[in-house]
Amino acid sequence: MDNVQKLDIPGARDTVEVDGVLGVFYKVRVGGQVVKRTKGGWAVPMRSGTTSKLSSRGILPGFQKIYLDDVPIYAIGAHVDTALRVLMFVPFVLIFLNPIVGLPLAVILFFMNVSVVKNPQMPRPVRIILPVVNTLVGALILFLLAGLLA
Repeated sequence: MDNVQKLDIPGARDTVEVDGVLGVFYKVRVGGQVVKRTKGGWAVPMRSGTTSKLSSRGILPGFQKIYLDDVPIYAIGAHVDTALRVLMFVPFVLIFLNPIVGLPLAVILFFMNVSVVKNPQMPRPVRIILPVVNTLVGALILFLLAGLLA
């Protein structure tokens, strides 16, 4: 799977692509040029002379749905199953070990896990094991820091 997804928008003047679909953050390109997000969406010029609005909705970073004039046309990260999406959140158990240092570490590991579970070139067992191993290493770091600071 490529990191760039061409969107099928009938009537668009140029090709519309989403760059970065395998990561956390993405950009919208129209005709090869990155379009800035304005007023909650991206303007897509149509052949008829009008402009359509491309927007995104979703809570999970990297797993939003793309809409064209309030009609869903693409779901970023739809290829990731529910079990892997749940595993992305495993680092948040570090907050219970040390809330002050555990929270920023958990957020960093969470964003790393998003990229890991969305990578279709990685074998499934690796996509399952890596979030757990990252969390265990994070816990080890917290225990070592607690020992050094005590």
